[in-house]
Amino acid sequence: MCVIIVKPQGIDMPDEKLLTRAALFNPHGFGFCTSEILFKTLSINSLITKLKKVEKDEQCIIHLRYATTGSVKTANCHPFKKNGVCFAHNGILDIDTKNDTTDSETFFNNVVMSAIKKYGFDSQAFDDVMFKNAGYSRFAILKSEKIKLYGDFTDYEGCLYSNLRFLNYSHF
Repeated sequence: MCVIIVKPQGIDMPDEKLLTRAALFNPHGFGFCTSEILFKTLSINSLITKLKKVEKDEQCIIHLRYATTGSVKTANCHPFKKNGVCFAHNGILDIDTKNDTTDSETFFNNVVMSAIKKYGFDSQAFDDVMFKNAGYSRFAILKSEKIKLYGDFTDYEGCLYSNLRFLNYSHF
């Protein structure tokens, strides 16, 4: 299962050891977004190098992928971005995908972006759509300077994690 890490403003980036450990458990691609940057890669070393350029006062969504739908390729890495909205997902969504896309990207394009267009990002109606669809999934969405989280996230050393299963990974 993927891992989403949300680094709030004023908090240090997770260290290389923690990111490497999470990547061992979620090895199928990596990415992050800030309000200015979207970066995706299949290399944990490239991710770590790029994350070093994120300032402490910037908020950031980091995603480490464990592929369930869609092949292992950079295009299928999260976050996905469209019209200034970045989206990362942890979980499995029971939806049809096409052309080697992921359930996450399909959900982002068909549900998230439609709900933002219909209701607005800051509306209760948008939040209702997201909570209704979250189930056991977790979503992190960045628009402008605001991050919204749906599903259970855990605070660990100041950052928020969609899960901490990788901490128990025994092959590290």
